[in-house]
Amino acid sequence: MRTVLYGGCLLLLMACSQHAVHTQYYQFPYPETLPEHSAPQSSSGRTLVLQSIQLAPFLQQRGIAFQHSATELTVARQHLWADDLATQLSRHLALNLDASGSGWQLQPQTNKTAMQLHIRLDRMVGTADGYALLSGEYRLSGPQHSARQPFLIRQPLANDGYPALVEAMALGWQQLSQDIAGLLTTMAEAE
Repeated sequence: MRTVLYGGCLLLLMACSQHAVHTQYYQFPYPETLPEHSAPQSSSGRTLVLQSIQLAPFLQQRGIAFQHSATELTVARQHLWADDLATQLSRHLALNLDASGSGWQLQPQTNKTAMQLHIRLDRMVGTADGYALLSGEYRLSGPQHSARQPFLIRQPLANDGYPALVEAMALGWQQLSQDIAGLLTTMAEAE
């Protein structure tokens, strides 16, 4: 009888100490209105083929990463990307290039005469001092020119919390997209 009573009390204590784990999913914000296709189509020679977005191994997980110090990194368990990160980054690169008015169109298929883009993302993390940090390198190569460009983007958070972190990461990705469009335009003018 005592065993049943102790077992019941133990179960009651365990039930009281448990709290519900609430998982939240995040994605980059989409623009309120999508830009009209003011950019020329691929027949104008402004075609960009995204060959790959290579993510650091910790970025291949579903959790959003946070860097506590120069050596300590945590990948969240309850704050997750709603979609595969590389897919989301590719989609938003296309949106950002379209919105930039640079005339470059991101194409999924291989085209040997088009500019080729490879992106390596080493870090896309929140930092303890209130920034979203993106770093890595992108490489552009075309029939006549190629360029390799490292990047380090520190975007301040507007508020505390994961929603603000994701918004700052999206702004950092937008900045990288604009930098890529600028280099693409410079390379095209040099041809």
